[in-house]
Amino acid sequence: MLSNDKKQEILNKICSSKTFSNAPTSIALLKYLFEATLSETDLKESVIELEFFGDKKLKKDNPKVRVNVYNLRKKLAQYYETEGASDEYIIIIEKGQYLLQFDKSRNGNLFVQKLSFDKLLPYSVIAVLSVVIIVLTIPAAKPKIWKSFLNNKKQTTLYVGDAFGMIGETITGNTGWTRDYNINNTTDYYELVENNPQLRNKLDLPPYTYTTQMAVMAAKEMQKLFGNYRNDFAIRYSSKTTIDEIKEGNCVYVGPIKNNNLFIRFFNEANKYFRLSDSSLHLINCPNYNDTVYSFPYRVSNEEYAIVSKIPGPDNTTHLLFFSNHDIGVSATFRYFTDIEYLSDFENKYLSDYKYFTALYKAKGVNRSDINLELVMVVPFFR
Repeated sequence: MLSNDKKQEILNKICSSKTFSNAPTSIALLKYLFEATLSETDLKESVIELEFFGDKKLKKDNPKVRVNVYNLRKKLAQYYETEGASDEYIIIIEKGQYLLQFDKSRNGNLFVQKLSFDKLLPYSVIAVLSVVIIVLTIPAAKPKIWKSFLNNKKQTTLYVGDAFGMIGETITGNTGWTRDYNINNTTDYYELVENNPQLRNKLDLPPYTYTTQMAVMAAKEMQKLFGNYRNDFAIRYSSKTTIDEIKEGNCVYVGPIKNNNLFIRFFNEANKYFRLSDSSLHLINCPNYNDTVYSFPYRVSNEEYAIVSKIPGPDNTTHLLFFSNHDIGVSATFRYFTDIEYLSDFENKYLSDYKYFTALYKAKGVNRSDINLELVMVVPFFR
């Protein structure tokens, strides 16, 4: 219960406020009602008219008291909507009564009570729409497989497996782009011409490399995924990349295992039961599967194996690798692993207790399109 001193402090603050600075009648009336409240005087309209306004000749239906008390209530409401919005206690004069009530602040409820439903409706609609917009724009929980790539702690780079070539005389005798499977980067090229001086005037470095359609598809699907979580990533060609550059951040590789692939080394170091070369995958001593060799030939028609492997990289980075020697394998697996629904099923089934995995798929496609996948095996593992 408030002491009289505390009530006096509340009254003084109101009377000295800017809201009441030009309202001497309201201040005087408030002080009069305050004293009457403390003395528990039974106030009536006629008493106020006589004692406060000094009207000795009382007039029937004189509105002076009602008008001034009404104005005082408006001033109090105005004060609590502005300067007194954070006051701990508020003064209330109930309609039909004249004694003051000191109540705990209702955080602006006086203002709300004064608003009609018609006035509140637009604000309610805006509030509901704001909540809906916020809910719709909040991205879904990050997939477990991609979480380390989407947390912004390390730069993520999409490495596209491209084919390195040279400009020189072609088999038809004309000048054009030439591919040699043993020459996969500029280092290989300079070693070639160094060891074969007769080729220096016949070969040159081209300003471009070649990729298949899986490069465009992967970049598109990855941009869609990262865009949902307001993240970005860099893109590099694997033929123009070094081991040191790969070690700098998180890596996503899409492309063939041939072409002297730098990511084979990281794959073999991280996987206990697999050994990958540029043409085959060896499964060795795995508890749940028989030892098997899976071939990745350079030439296929509409069917091939594809590998998806999430492995730990150096310096607390992560690698997510999509291998197949032709675009149908990478294209199919990358679409699956950027599909939130498929990822949810895959994670629940295989990664509830594990962080990393290697999965082998068989990809089939009519005319290298209309691709479908058959899961051959999944081997989850810790670091």
